[in-house]
Amino acid sequence: MVNSEKNFIITTSLGARADQYELAARISNETGIPYVARGKKTISELKDSWKPDGMVVVEPLRIICIVGESEFFFHPSMAVIRIKEIKSGKNDQMINAMGLCDGQRLLDCTLGLATDAIVASYILGPKGFVLGIESSPLVASIVQIGLQKSYKKTSHDVLNAMSRIKVFKGDHRITLEELPDNSFDVVYFDPMFRIPMSKSSGINALRPLADHRPITNRVLDSALRVASKRVVVKENRWGNELEKLGFKYIEGGKNSSVRYGIMFKDG
Repeated sequence: MVNSEKNFIITTSLGARADQYELAARISNETGIPYVARGKKTISELKDSWKPDGMVVVEPLRIICIVGESEFFFHPSMAVIRIKEIKSGKNDQMINAMGLCDGQRLLDCTLGLATDAIVASYILGPKGFVLGIESSPLVASIVQIGLQKSYKKTSHDVLNAMSRIKVFKGDHRITLEELPDNSFDVVYFDPMFRIPMSKSSGINALRPLADHRPITNRVLDSALRVASKRVVVKENRWGNELEKLGFKYIEGGKNSSVRYGIMFKDG
């Protein structure tokens, strides 16, 4: 299932401010999901009245997406932790697999909540560029808003890295076919794992909105045409898609829960 957002609704928290109404209206316009006035109703009462598959609630400090008993919201916390580790001298497996350096251009074909994109944008610096493609209009809208916000105790260099990411709503299969040859240094895929790695509420809420179609050799051929240096695909260490797709270079997996398949432009 791709982008199951037809039966969602958008509302605000109780006693919402003007800026919350504006954000709710913006998300509704960008996604086509109907806005429902909160009034004095509880979340449970709204669910009973509308029977939605999911709800978006615009709160004063965050935008929450609720799907069943799970929920997710945008926050750069995991990216902040990884960037702190990079600053302390630790290696980041994803950055190593991508071979990123200052000033390069990255195409992230599966943006999600943008954790990987933020870390990459930090490495690429002010002269670099990250374009993130997200198939879910709702996730793209929430993340686009979140990337432009400020967060307490988040350093300026991380906030600047966030602000440099451009979000594009669409199907990466189509976008890749339309992009010019060698228009990005690296093309990256982090598809939704078929074998869930955790019981995270955020991942469970995202799963119904994700594009579950597998990466194909045709997609990889398009990605290699667009990339000037390499294509990188992320997979959990229990998967076997990388071998099926013909990846000869695989990094990680032995002492990590994830691994990265690397295809170089020069073979």
